[in-house]
Amino acid sequence: MLTFTPESLTALIDERIQEALDQHTAKVWMSEKEARAYTGFSHYTLHNARADGELKATKCNRLVRYHRDDLDAWMRSKQK
Repeated sequence: MLTFTPESLTALIDERIQEALDQHTAKVWMSEKEARAYTGFSHYTLHNARADGELKATKCNRLVRYHRDDLDAWMRSKQK
């Protein structure tokens, strides 16, 4: 049986909150790899969505960048 003191429980909660904040993505513009990790979709799915005009993306030189708001809107549209 586990027992916690109020101080140890507070420290554990603070640690878990910090871990969650560290993992949270605060980036607004994402690379292809980051967008795949963020959405869980493959490179081909993202590429096809861009080609079909479903998903907005910006090209910087030859690199594709996705805006987090556009990815969120696109994923919401996929739920319907």
